[in-house]
Amino acid sequence: MRRIIVVPWILAGFIAAACSGQESGWERARREDSLAAYEAYLASYPSGPHAGEARAALDGLRDAEAWSRAERLATPEAWQRYLGEFPDGRNTAKARQRLIDFIPPAPITPDGRYVVQLGAYSTEAAARADLARAAGAHMAELSGIGLRVIAPRDTAVSIWRLRTDAVAEALARDLCARLREGGVDCVPLPDDSAGEPPP
Repeated sequence: MRRIIVVPWILAGFIAAACSGQESGWERARREDSLAAYEAYLASYPSGPHAGEARAALDGLRDAEAWSRAERLATPEAWQRYLGEFPDGRNTAKARQRLIDFIPPAPITPDGRYVVQLGAYSTEAAARADLARAAGAHMAELSGIGLRVIAPRDTAVSIWRLRTDAVAEALARDLCARLREGGVDCVPLPDDSAGEPPP
């Protein structure tokens, strides 16, 4: 009879210790408020009572880190890359506005040839996947205008670009406006632009 009574008390002690460990792990993660801290909590307690909060905190920190990078670089590629990674992110509206604000006010190439940049990507595979999707989804708008994937110019910064073939500036601006109505975060750029801010 004594053994039967002792076992529930031992089980209760283990459960209390486990709960205490989860709570202290969560408090430590919240106090540190870092990617590493939340990842460590989830590695230890993937189904813990605060797992959902930890995942939300991770998403928020990753979003903030990506936005900080985009703002530091301040190029169409950086904002498009942010939008590609976080289409519903906390700074989506700002990123779209930055793309609109970036559009050059006047031609800055001698012949006025422009391209429409539809996206910027970390990998060639992602760029090619979006090329196939855009070609199918926006067939009417892109009729007669080719799409191409542009390899990185600088090997230190791996940014693949999805652009149209060069067209007249007015056509590029009009095309981008129509693509925006269809939900594409595009930007018209001079044909020889690498995405640097206009002068």
